[in-house]
Amino acid sequence: MLNVIAFSFLKASITCGIAAAVILALLTLATRVWPVLAGHRSVWLWAQSAIACAFVAALLPHSAAYSVVPAIEIARPAAQAAQASAQPGWDGLEADGLDDDIDPLELLAQAWLALYVAGLLAAGARWVHAQRGLRALLAHARPLDATALAQHAGFDAEPVAELLRRGLRVCETDASISPMLAGLARPQLLLPRHLRSFSDEQQRLIVAHELTHWKRHDPLWLHASMLLQTLFWFNPLLAVLTRRLNWAQELGCDHAVLDGRPAQQRKQYAAALVAQLAVQLKVQQDSLGAGIAFGHGSPASLRARVGLIREQGMRAPGLPGKAAVATALASVLGASLLLQPAFAWRAAETGVPAPSATVAAPSAVAPRQQWQMPLERVRVTSFYGAARKNLEGGHHGIDFAARTGTPVLAAAGGTVLASTAQYEGGPQYGDVVLIEHAGGVRSLYAHLSARSVKPGQVVRAGETIGLVGATGKVTGPHLHLEAFKDGERIDPQQMLTSLDALATSRALRKRAARL
Repeated sequence: MLNVIAFSFLKASITCGIAAAVILALLTLATRVWPVLAGHRSVWLWAQSAIACAFVAALLPHSAAYSVVPAIEIARPAAQAAQASAQPGWDGLEADGLDDDIDPLELLAQAWLALYVAGLLAAGARWVHAQRGLRALLAHARPLDATALAQHAGFDAEPVAELLRRGLRVCETDASISPMLAGLARPQLLLPRHLRSFSDEQQRLIVAHELTHWKRHDPLWLHASMLLQTLFWFNPLLAVLTRRLNWAQELGCDHAVLDGRPAQQRKQYAAALVAQLAVQLKVQQDSLGAGIAFGHGSPASLRARVGLIREQGMRAPGLPGKAAVATALASVLGASLLLQPAFAWRAAETGVPAPSATVAAPSAVAPRQQWQMPLERVRVTSFYGAARKNLEGGHHGIDFAARTGTPVLAAAGGTVLASTAQYEGGPQYGDVVLIEHAGGVRSLYAHLSARSVKPGQVVRAGETIGLVGATGKVTGPHLHLEAFKDGERIDPQQMLTSLDALATSRALRKRAARL
């Protein structure tokens, strides 16, 4: 189970990184064509949501069924074979696919999962540290009641009673910080004492800016963005998108506050930005990472904001810009499903003999009839007789790599003897279909995700009898095919031709080792 999670998580992490790179590149191009898109928070919220959706889609169990990328074969470590053989109910039989060597990609998946957990704990610790710093700052701040707010120059144009009724809490601190909204469930407006040294008009504009953040619920969206940044700490592009979201939120509030105001007030607003940045550079405070602060940013970002203020702010992106962004994000989501790697790896394979069946040597006499391939696209990952620990005679069948949901075809015409998830003496098989053919020959198809035939039903060669799956003692989807002649297990390759040309190099090496 751990290996299933490790491979799925590795695949999802790769998908997340690629999706983020493509989305950021497309949005960078889009903002050059429509510069106004950079100032609209919805663009960056959609972008981060699309990246998160791409990660979740790749993590879903059956997402590989939509992939157009050929499956990647993964081997399994031998160490787990010893564990499996020690478990009750295995009766000394080995799980197929537990080879003597360890596949490097599997080690990579396990190492990445462990590294992610460690990184997530570290990112969470930084988040907690930032929250503690902010709570300490709020704990030492002085709350301002209705009377104090009415006397504050920044609130003489605001309905103080209405703000307090809606739950806004305003505090004042002696720390030289930027005016900011802090908190998530109940944001608090934290004002520095030095703000009173600004002109009355500048104080009103600054307070209006922070109240606009509050009314637009910007702290909620910023916290959501920072949560994604914490969860995807390994993807630095999420941090870039968070900064661009913060920038868009600031521009949005600038536009809302200055809309319709005369040039003189715009100049006052720009002067307040410059004055606040001067305070920040003098103090060089650490970023609390948990609030939206007025004027908090670099001199370069300040120059850009002042330039937009002079140019009368932002314009609406229009329908073409929004449609282009939506189409680009939808395309990336679709591509993340179609192009993600589809791992065809296996473990805990069958190895339990069918009732009253004995294992024949690979050199058994071949029946005269010829079978067709059980899958439309064939790739053999393990041959009959390949060495297996604790399994006398080696592997009891042939493994075919395939994604979950791939149709399984009857190798020859015959009568269905069994179609069940309770195959006698072999629960490791999972869902099984057993077919009786002419001349005392039988074929068994194991680990199916679905069965489309019933006992007693007559089927033709090439007819769909079920779908590839990962039921039973397995950790990845594939088809396991066994063959019997007069109750004796035989090599299915005796009825199938040209399998060598359709086999992996690993499968050929394992078969050669038995000879």
